[in-house]
Amino acid sequence: MKFTGRYTAATAKALKGSPRLVCQVTEDGTIYVCNGFLLCTMNPPEYAATVQGFTCCEPGNWTLDKDGKHEDDAHKLDLVRLYADTLKTNADAQPLQRSPLTVQTPKAAAVCYYNAAADFAAIYDTKFIAALHPAAQLRTTSAISAAVAYCDDEPFAVVMPIKAEPETVRAVRAFFTEAAEDNTKTGEADKLRTELAQSQEEAATLRGDLYRAANEIDELKNKLAELHETKTEQPAAEAVEPKTAAEIIAARWAEVDGLTATIKGATTAAPVVWLAGDTKPHEKEIEAAGGKWSGKKNAYYFRVA
Repeated sequence: MKFTGRYTAATAKALKGSPRLVCQVTEDGTIYVCNGFLLCTMNPPEYAATVQGFTCCEPGNWTLDKDGKHEDDAHKLDLVRLYADTLKTNADAQPLQRSPLTVQTPKAAAVCYYNAAADFAAIYDTKFIAALHPAAQLRTTSAISAAVAYCDDEPFAVVMPIKAEPETVRAVRAFFTEAAEDNTKTGEADKLRTELAQSQEEAATLRGDLYRAANEIDELKNKLAELHETKTEQPAAEAVEPKTAAEIIAARWAEVDGLTATIKGATTAAPVVWLAGDTKPHEKEIEAAGGKWSGKKNAYYFRVA
C-alpha cells in the first residue's frame, strides 16, 4: 500500500463520503482534518496527497457537508483543543497490542486491540486503522475512549472506538492471557506472547520497508515516464522558453523541489503567480524575491503589474 508521510492511500477513502468534514489550520501551518471518527494532523504534502484531491479545497478553516463548503461555522468545533485534550488524557496510557482477530459489527469490520496493563479490549473500524501508517501505535486509557495514534513516538492522529460486544472482549482477552495459572503453562504463555510481539514488530518493520520501496519504485516510474514524454513530445532544443514576466517567475519556482507554481489571470494585465506545496523551507528566499503570504490559501503569491 502506498503512503505519504504518516498516512496511506486509504486515508482519502476513510474520509471521503463522510456526512461532515471539518478542516482547521493553525498559525504554524499544521492542518487538522476530522470526520467525527478520525482526527488527523497533517502537513501540506500529506493534505495534498490525501484530502485535497476529493474535496477540491485548499487547507483552511471550513466545514464540508451535503450542502457544500461553509467557512463561517468551522470554529464551532475546536479541533486543536480537542486534539490537545485527547493527548493530555492519554499521556500515561500504555500502548495497545494488536490482535490478529477481526470482527464484523453491525456497521463495519473492526480490528481488535488489547491493553494488558489495564486488562481491556478495544476495537476500531478497519478503514480508519488502514488510513494510518502501518507502523502506527495506538494508546488509550479505556475501551470507550478515543485512542491516540503514534508514529516514531510522535502523536499524529486520534481514532474513535467502536462498542465491543462482550463475546468479542472475552475472545481478545483470552488470546492475550494465560490459559491456566500453573507455572509451566504461565512460562509457555509468556514465551508465546513474547514471540508473537516480536513477530508483529518485525512484520510491521517489513511492511514499512516494503511500502517505502514501493513508493520509491513509483517515483522512479513517474520520473522515467516524464522523461520519456519530454523527449517524445518536444526536443530539448525546441523547448518553449517563458516569455512574460509571470511565466519567468513561475518557471523559476517550478524548478524548486516540493513547490508548485500556477499562473492565475495569465491573459489579463495583472496576472498572479501562486506558489503552493512545501514552501516553508524556502519562505525567506520567496519573500526576498517579492512573494507575499496568503493565509487564506496557505500559499505565496507574486503580483505582476
